[in-house]
Amino acid sequence: MTALCDVTTPADVKALLTSGAVTACYYVERPQDRPACKGLGVVRYGPITLCRDCDRRRSAVGKGMDKVRLPDPSTLLEVLVARESCRQAELALRDAVCTARRAGQPWSAIGAVVGTTRQAAQQRFSDRMFDDYPVNRDPDPAVDNTGGCYLVCLSRRSMRRRISS
Repeated sequence: MTALCDVTTPADVKALLTSGAVTACYYVERPQDRPACKGLGVVRYGPITLCRDCDRRRSAVGKGMDKVRLPDPSTLLEVLVARESCRQAELALRDAVCTARRAGQPWSAIGAVVGTTRQAAQQRFSDRMFDDYPVNRDPDPAVDNTGGCYLVCLSRRSMRRRISS
């Protein structure tokens, strides 16, 4: 496996196995026989699939059968790790946008930083974001102008209603 996949967890391996994209090693359910089993099959001898470690330690398994190499499952683990990184980055981006809105940044500024239009940024982030706070549109925090704020309702339609003070 590559260095990136050295940080994968047993949950990552389980997710990959349950996806059906990879075949499990014959010994994955028999840890007493092979405690070092990685679980992800890389080679097949007839009906029996083995991981890298179990293939190195095999004795009679697959004798007389042709060895069939399977696609390296570590590449799919890299995809799984990258997908999780993207999910974490999306959460961080949403949090940053929420913080920027709380600080009074307009959608046009957020859209410019994200690389989209004001409208696209608003559509992307406002429907899932808690905007149930007064937005101070004046950069001077001593000025309270919360009477004209909008509350983004949590709905798929992203309905807006005016807050009256």
